Amino acid sequence: MKKRIFSFLLALSIGVLLLSGCSFSGSDSSAPSSSTSGQTETHSYNPLTGLEVGSDFPADQRPVAIMINNAQPALPQTGIASADVIYEMETEWGVTRMMAVYSDYTKVPLVGPVRSARDQFVQFLLPLNAVFVHIGGSIYATDMLNYYQYQDIDGLYLGLTSFVFDEDRYQTKAQEHCWYTNASLIQQGIDAVSLPTTGAPDPLFDFGAPDAPTAGGTELAFDFSDYGDAAFRYDSDTGLYLKSIYGAPQIDEGTGEQLSFTNLFLLFTEVTNKEDSVLTNFDLSSGEGYYFNGGGYRKIRWEKGNPDSPLKLYDENGDSLKVAPGKSYIAIVSTARLSSLTVDGSALVPALSEES
Repeated sequence: MKKRIFSFLLALSIGVLLLSGCSFSGSDSSAPSSSTSGQTETHSYNPLTGLEVGSDFPADQRPVAIMINNAQPALPQTGIASADVIYEMETEWGVTRMMAVYSDYTKVPLVGPVRSARDQFVQFLLPLNAVFVHIGGSIYATDMLNYYQYQDIDGLYLGLTSFVFDEDRYQTKAQEHCWYTNASLIQQGIDAVSLPTTGAPDPLFDFGAPDAPTAGGTELAFDFSDYGDAAFRYDSDTGLYLKSIYGAPQIDEGTGEQLSFTNLFLLFTEVTNKEDSVLTNFDLSSGEGYYFNGGGYRKIRWEKGNPDSPLKLYDENGDSLKVAPGKSYIAIVSTARLSSLTVDGSALVPALSEES
């Protein structure tokens, strides 16, 4: 793609457009320190995927998490097929956004379109100790980052230091669908704000051979809202679930690959609106859900709690859930949308709370 640099003033003006109704809040000097010191323990496997790594893997390096525009006009996205983990949640007006997490920020390809932060994603970012890359954010996300004194790479302030505008794409798409970043631009942002890069996270899951599924599940679909949806088809040849959105395969424009995952997690919880009646508010204390792997699924329970607490998964017996090594997709969905979930063409009824 042809890339031409706009002025820094344009970067700021587009950031303002992205943040309609959002603002910056000053840092709280009494807040707890950011967790950028990370963990001292390292592992012989990627802590995000559980896959074995070579000697060149940066074992003590922080991962990077990038906010991705997932509105239909923003498709196709670029660079997200190589993410180790993708989180997807509703943000406002029924639209979902994604957070793509990569274990090695020095190998991140061109990624985007990059979008603004929301606090529900920040709550999954914090326990990962990931370098956070985004362009602006809601006041709730900004206040949470400030409370934890969590230094980030924000395009609203760093502009073209860490992001590039795709002028060719701008011929057919709105400005907020045209901002991208990559490894070298992320490095420039790290250097600009003197961001620490050491401190790998604890393993994301309890990796190991999962128990046998309790039911088959080779095709599944569900709705986040009346606007946002997701569907997956299991490929038995690769052992991966292929993702679709808005009725079509979700393709990485950079590679031509359809998004694919070893593990799918559908976590259900109460989702309401915040005081502004627009942005979504997630109860991230605990709940129930489903784990899909290997063409089957089982019911699970999940816990989180505080914003900086890690996600914990349990099987039906209350034991730590064993998760297969590989890339994962995590969707946090309103319990009001549970009835939209179908597996192999049939609705999963009754509701989870009635199944327990």
